[in-house]
Amino acid sequence: MTVRIRSALSASRSEEIAGLAEAVADEYFPSGKIDPVAIARTKEITLSFGHYENAFDGLLEYRGGRFHIFANLDRIEKTDSPRARFTVGHELGHYFIDEHRNALSTGRALPHPSFSEYESDLLVEREADLFAANLLMPTGRFNQIAKREKTGLEGILKIREQFGTSVTSTAIRYATSDFVPCAVIKWNEEDFGWKWLSNDTFGAGFRKTVESIKDLPEDSPTARALAGERPPSQGFFEAGTTAAAWFRYVREYEARNVIFIEQAVPLGRFGVLTFLYPDTKTLSSNAGRNMY
Repeated sequence: MTVRIRSALSASRSEEIAGLAEAVADEYFPSGKIDPVAIARTKEITLSFGHYENAFDGLLEYRGGRFHIFANLDRIEKTDSPRARFTVGHELGHYFIDEHRNALSTGRALPHPSFSEYESDLLVEREADLFAANLLMPTGRFNQIAKREKTGLEGILKIREQFGTSVTSTAIRYATSDFVPCAVIKWNEEDFGWKWLSNDTFGAGFRKTVESIKDLPEDSPTARALAGERPPSQGFFEAGTTAAAWFRYVREYEARNVIFIEQAVPLGRFGVLTFLYPDTKTLSSNAGRNMY
């Protein structure tokens, strides 16, 4: 199981929800881009976009025998933005996951504000985020496209265009697919937010990362993005670094201290995303040292 360094869902529960989401995607959109709004309408779930400041991204309400989705334009910006698509997908997760839907329809749970795109650590929110990611990026289709693209943010930015998804959700989907050993780190404007590690990264002991902005080198891609610099035309900052610079328990003299590629992309009001992966040339030259 790919590790998000917060309390994670069990492997069996993750597989169950991912399978459910992909079944919904295949039923309503067996090909092409998934339209979560169209799925909601097909299920007779009404939807409204309004302005609710920072109260939530989305909210699913059950009233009078019907479900309704509220989507907050103050946070998702446009009705068809990648964040809007993920938010509606997230609320559909609350609908299609039996335990969530039944809790709302029976009154055992009250409507609650959802902050999607991995901003919440609540169990039900993590489950709805997982549903949204697999609904919008079904495994078979995602893998087919991702395997054709270059490693790292260059490929991720192209993948997101084809699925109509955000950089954040696409990068996490990429990491959980284990195409390459990698780490995805989210920074808020103030400091560290969260991180996801691929199986190989976690298994090799690359776990404890830099978790404070003050510990970032001033000229690093991440620090430059956090400082508000405008990224190059490719859309992100990039530079070489070392494992020891990012992973606290890797020492300078260790064979594991390989060269990493550090990439960072600004997310506007939602901070910065860092993507780390080992330089393949370095791994090749150090073959047999059991670093991965």
